[in-house]
Amino acid sequence: MNKMLKMLNKNRRSHSFSVPFFFFLLLFWSGGGLFFLHAGQDWAIVDRPWSWLFPRDHGSHPEFQTEWWYFTGNLYGTKEEPFGFQWTLFRQGVFGSSPLKISRWALRDVYFAHFALSDIQRKKFYVYEKADRGALGLAGATVGDMGGWIRGWELKSKKSTESGSQEKFHISAQEEAVGIDLELEAQKPPVLHGENGLSRKADQEGCASYYYSFSRLKTQGLIRVSNKTWRILGTSWFDHEFTTHSLGKNEVGWDWFAIQLDTDEELMLYCLRTREGGFDPNSGGTWIGKKAIRHLTLRDFKITPTAFWKSPHTAALYPAGWKVQLGDPEMEIEINPKMADQELVLNQLGFLAYWEGAVSVKGKKENNPIHGEGYVELTGYAAPLQDYLGYSFTHAGPSFLK
Repeated sequence: MNKMLKMLNKNRRSHSFSVPFFFFLLLFWSGGGLFFLHAGQDWAIVDRPWSWLFPRDHGSHPEFQTEWWYFTGNLYGTKEEPFGFQWTLFRQGVFGSSPLKISRWALRDVYFAHFALSDIQRKKFYVYEKADRGALGLAGATVGDMGGWIRGWELKSKKSTESGSQEKFHISAQEEAVGIDLELEAQKPPVLHGENGLSRKADQEGCASYYYSFSRLKTQGLIRVSNKTWRILGTSWFDHEFTTHSLGKNEVGWDWFAIQLDTDEELMLYCLRTREGGFDPNSGGTWIGKKAIRHLTLRDFKITPTAFWKSPHTAALYPAGWKVQLGDPEMEIEINPKMADQELVLNQLGFLAYWEGAVSVKGKKENNPIHGEGYVELTGYAAPLQDYLGYSFTHAGPSFLK
């Protein structure tokens, strides 16, 4: 671990740490009677259709244990300088029933966030993480509309008085080495994945999430690297999921693809990997065409790795190129990382590592050439996801609190 920490301090990437997260959790746990009273850990599970309503469902759903708001995108400076970014806020419930607050220190949820910037031209990758309590105004997420924050990083909904205007959002994160300040405007309505937004992850009861995306967000704003700032334009993708039991008992991680084509169409695929090395039958995706949106099952597509990359930081072997074949519409595309090293190595929740990066796309759709770009996420390659997160999504709370 000392070797790992030394590597994280190299100039190539930078990390931001708040006051040690586990210290606070242990403090609250050992002195729980001073901060909250609690009647039980009763979490809602994903087992029935959800009655969707926006903008309400952009906001937090505290009755579920786990939730995240996830932005990724490909951006370009005025001279076509390429960048990729990820901005994510996670909420993890500690207590299912709202505690009777006898102090503003009362703890119900904990929050953590990841921010990464890929400077493609210079082959530099910057990673930051934050974690804090959902108390004292240090971190939180709004209920009823899009909004969240954690120690200076912020997500906000932008209100518009224009009739028929698209939904707009703002995200920001400023650190010593890099920063972003972005305005995002939805070009399409929210897309519900799975069965009207119920995305099954495994055959066990409740192993599912409520899941939707904005598959195309026009993005503009500022990117800063050290003392240089770029005004940028580009396209982003947004995911929002809330759940209580996510991964199945035999699943170790997933491969996730969010692809935006130059035909104004999008493709999302997720492959849930099992301990035996195959894909769980609940893997699937969504085709977002010009005229129709179609739910995809594992039988509808084929993904073949075409290259691999071994991380110099964790020794994990990641796929680093893919061929994707789709039957309806008839399509074959090649996906390749825009740079090899886009691995996030994080330490706030114990050792956690995953690859998340900007990719380019080319191929054919119904015999016509197509191009595009997007983001790919690869989890569970450095170690099974449930093992190194420090808690299991399939249990009723963080294991370090038990």
